[in-house]
Amino acid sequence: MSNSLTRSDIKTLSLSSLGGALEFYDFIVFLTFIPILKLHFFPEQSELGSLMSIYGIYAVAYFVRPLSGIILAHFGDIVGRKRMFMLSLFLMAVPTLMIGLLPTYESVGILAPLLLLFMRLLQGIALGGEVPSAHVFVTEHVKSNHLGLANSLIAAGLTFGVLIGYAISTSLNVIFTEQEVKDFAWRIPFIIGGGLGLFALYLRRYLQETPVFLQFKAEREKSSEFPIKIVLKKYLKESFFGILTTWLLMTGVIMVLLIPNLMKSELYGLAAPFVNKIALLATAMNIIGSVAAGLLVDRIGLSKTMIFFSIVLGTSSTIFFSYLGTDANTLLIGGLYIFSSLFLGLVACVPIFIVKLYEPQVRLSGMSFSYNIGNAFFGGLTTFLVPVIAQGFSENFVSYYLIFLCALGIWLGFIAKRFKI
Repeated sequence: MSNSLTRSDIKTLSLSSLGGALEFYDFIVFLTFIPILKLHFFPEQSELGSLMSIYGIYAVAYFVRPLSGIILAHFGDIVGRKRMFMLSLFLMAVPTLMIGLLPTYESVGILAPLLLLFMRLLQGIALGGEVPSAHVFVTEHVKSNHLGLANSLIAAGLTFGVLIGYAISTSLNVIFTEQEVKDFAWRIPFIIGGGLGLFALYLRRYLQETPVFLQFKAEREKSSEFPIKIVLKKYLKESFFGILTTWLLMTGVIMVLLIPNLMKSELYGLAAPFVNKIALLATAMNIIGSVAAGLLVDRIGLSKTMIFFSIVLGTSSTIFFSYLGTDANTLLIGGLYIFSSLFLGLVACVPIFIVKLYEPQVRLSGMSFSYNIGNAFFGGLTTFLVPVIAQGFSENFVSYYLIFLCALGIWLGFIAKRFKI
């Protein structure tokens, strides 16, 4: 087998990663502007009430993912990966664009937060199909000895979306005054994201259907049994561990998406310009770590890679949290945060774990089921409860939660060895 990706592989990986990049771009932009969004959409609520309302709207996209993911994946296993791949990106790009154009509470009253909620629901439907489709798509295009690298590049593409989001959000604070950002400039990142999504949709026309799907298409057309029914009947144990593995994705959500906001909050009180800079560097390190994890999976196996990254991430993040909130030099805190983010390459192991659990005939349905059920439950609770508990009750909760996730990663690494994946 060739030791390098072909030109066709690189094209497929590049176009496949665009939708996931948009997903995470929207995540970071939405979270970054939560203090402004709550003022425009929930101005008459108390501070805690508006905080819970806006985080609730943010988290709702997680909760609709299972049903939408199952439906999109069902058709993806029947009519083709590419068609569902195009649809999910369309459903992501348009609502992102619309959020940047929505009227505020001051203009239309209660209709404003309802429209924001509807846009997040549409994004949630898209999210249910986009990421699982991307990982299945590249898995079925590249050779088996590049499976780890291919999937890690998709994961790195997701984080690249975060990097773009941070860069644009930081640029706004340089170009516009604080009042201008509050008044109108907060809309610009959403409009840019929607435009990029529509452009990515145009480029995806040039993707080819996966060879694996074309091989079993005739057999699938003869079968009257729903793919998800086969998953629930024959892959229950695999699905349980697949769902559990998605919990590890919350290490990335916490480190890359939530901690920068917490560092800028009254809880830790670090200067926003400093936090924005180290968040950019930490996100870049996460991209490097994701690719490194994929290369290691192809070289030493998934089990050893998961265990190694979990141990180092747990140790380094514990040291980081021990200095956060103290009188320690801010450069030391920033350096520890950036170093820990390198080992968020752990998140790149998650889709590799799940995609190898299922046979091709039900691969998209199986991955979508595991990925979206896990994200709906663990992701929804994490993005809603962690910032609320950390800011309202216990500042140490984030640290303990992250340590628990790393311990879970070590255990799942041994499970991967047992499943021989």
